Amino acid sequence: MMSFTELFSMKNKVVVVTGGAVNIGRTIVLRLVSAGARPAIVYHAHQKEAEKLSRELDAAKVDHLLAKADLTKEKEIVNVVRKTVEHFGRIDVLVNNAGIFGLSLQSELNAEDWERVFDLNAKGLFLVTREVLKTMKNNHIRGNIINIASINGLHPGFGLTAHYDASKGAVIAYTKSLAAETAENGIRVNAVAPGLVDSELLRKEAPELAATVEKRTPLKKLAAPEDVANAVLFLTSEAAAHITGETLVVDGGYLLT
Repeated sequence: MMSFTELFSMKNKVVVVTGGAVNIGRTIVLRLVSAGARPAIVYHAHQKEAEKLSRELDAAKVDHLLAKADLTKEKEIVNVVRKTVEHFGRIDVLVNNAGIFGLSLQSELNAEDWERVFDLNAKGLFLVTREVLKTMKNNHIRGNIINIASINGLHPGFGLTAHYDASKGAVIAYTKSLAAETAENGIRVNAVAPGLVDSELLRKEAPELAATVEKRTPLKKLAAPEDVANAVLFLTSEAAAHITGETLVVDGGYLLT
């Protein structure tokens, strides 16, 4: 029987985290690094934050890679995966965290805004996954893919977010379908579906929404980025070795209400 430490060890595992420079992505990177992982941090707009995280990892003597890419552009994704394999020799884990949110009355939403959300949240996720799967299969890696979805993909209900909700619903369906396809290769695919995640920006820009959701949530608090990161670590670990095609909800019981 494996020890508790062995169950959650990520020692020398190579993890690709998209949107890994800020917020939830940064927290996921640091959580997996704390378990021994070597991260490839994929970012686009947050150059300064990515470089700051890189300096922190350098100081801790963590082998890592920064990779800038627009995940709506296929060639840039191919290049990032190639650079990662050249640097580390393999990819063990992919965390599809990058995504964008949108608020709009659907009667006022234009096609470009719909496409912008789907291009990153669904199409970009697919393209990254496809390229990582190629290298996992070619190198016979019994890997893990974790897709960051949302409770909105399971139970839309906030309003003004139908395009975002539809994109996250697509992520959940894709997770299940891909898990069935890759099981024979020993590759597990799961999703994490957070509720509203606390942040300084949320409290500043949408204090009423934060307060309303917090009050309705049975645990009486919003999810912290660490809650999401811990769920990711669990699903990538040997503790979840017989779990695939599932969506782990991290919402403090919000969907129970």
